Amino acid sequence: MPRVAAITMAFNEPEFLPLWLEHYGRMVGHDNLYVVSFADRVQRADSSRRHQLIDLPDVDFDEVKRAAMMSSLQSMLLQSYDWVVMSDADELIVPDSARYAGLADYLRAKADEPYFNVVGFNVVQDRRHEPALDARKPLLRQRSWVRFDAVYCKPLLSRVPLIWGPGFHACDRPRRQTDDLFMFHLRAADETVARTRSARLKRLRMSQSDVKAGHSRHFSLHVDEYLAHVFPDPGEFATAMDGFDPAPDIDHLRRVPEDFHYRGRLCRLPPRFADVIAPAPSRPGRLRHRLGRFFGSGT
Repeated sequence: MPRVAAITMAFNEPEFLPLWLEHYGRMVGHDNLYVVSFADRVQRADSSRRHQLIDLPDVDFDEVKRAAMMSSLQSMLLQSYDWVVMSDADELIVPDSARYAGLADYLRAKADEPYFNVVGFNVVQDRRHEPALDARKPLLRQRSWVRFDAVYCKPLLSRVPLIWGPGFHACDRPRRQTDDLFMFHLRAADETVARTRSARLKRLRMSQSDVKAGHSRHFSLHVDEYLAHVFPDPGEFATAMDGFDPAPDIDHLRRVPEDFHYRGRLCRLPPRFADVIAPAPSRPGRLRHRLGRFFGSGT
């Protein structure tokens, strides 16, 4: 079995970091998780299972420096690991369960590939009909809709060093677009969480170079603008696809690999994905309390 590490940089992510730790801990083992902690000192207290925690000094948030740091960490870990997964705390990668038993099975089948661009989907709450998330239940049993988004078809799994650009949307190598390694992006999975995260993002101290370059501009949006930015118009659900066929979207991206603005239609997620994102462990203490506050599960 290949040795795999998973890395993330988390900044004030009490909602999604526990899910990230549980998801990738099940995939690669908790000892192989590396959390770079930016502007948050509660990550270790919030996990009863061991992962590697790297605390950063209290500095301004800078997308270029963040990408450079995670590129360096990935390159270093590849001296000890066969593969490294890099994803934000709200990005969970899943091989297609119709074809593979899990990540190890996927990597065995793709042993000759150097790296992969994932198939990026935004998980979207239908705010008219879907209630707030319950932390005790698998997330994708509570959400029916996803949307293909080219900007999230990131190069996130690799056995060779990558140098990522800001936001990790592209790297120093050409796109290698897979069609069977999905990434579920959770920022629009719950309105209550999105409102809370928007308020936190606005409090981040951005570097002057980031402000000048316009990186992470959505961090500074008013909450109503932010919600309009990440959630579909309610009327879009009426014309959404009842099936799930990302092949035309993937084909478009292979033909036009630099079209980062391309997005597909809303489509219904098939039942085979219902349990691919497990809930964080339900246990007494600080983690359960924090998740209950955000996901409405109680204590």
